[in-house]
Amino acid sequence: MNDIIPAILASSVSDLELKLGDIPKEINLVHVDILEEDIWTEKNNFPFEAHLMVKAPEEVMELWVERGAKRIIVHELKEEFQKFKGRVKMGLAVRLQTPLEEVFPLIPQIDFLHLMSIAEIGAQGHPLDEQIFDRIKTVREKFPALSISVDGGINTSNYHALEDCGANTLIVGSGFKELWKSLTKN
Repeated sequence: MNDIIPAILASSVSDLELKLGDIPKEINLVHVDILEEDIWTEKNNFPFEAHLMVKAPEEVMELWVERGAKRIIVHELKEEFQKFKGRVKMGLAVRLQTPLEEVFPLIPQIDFLHLMSIAEIGAQGHPLDEQIFDRIKTVREKFPALSISVDGGINTSNYHALEDCGANTLIVGSGFKELWKSLTKN
């Protein structure tokens, strides 16, 4: 089984705390979606990655590294992000609409590629877009050693196919409880 990471998209601090409280203790990393409003709690006992879906990630990245993020995911690489190399793993998020060829030259600057598998980001509950399978295969073929995470629409009916295509990490939002239950029922 590859890494299955629960995704949290919180609407408030109390919502974040409630969602963190629902995560099984066996989980070794939590994915936190970061929107424009700063929602955080010191009550987080999990290692986490921060997916910076904000307009100016360079303005908040230091804050999230200081809060203890193990991995940071951005949608655009900027020169000032290089100062975090070695302090945090850096991932580049790629929207479904972005041609993969545009990001290939950036691969040497990142630790992992974060492929979005839904068209509308910043919301949970959308179905997985089938074109993600070919996108994973394309990246895996060109960069066999690159860590690939996939984010959006993942559930019990499609996670095996994503792993079979070459995904290393699956970021699971609304389908997490059901998927985790199916994986740990034995």
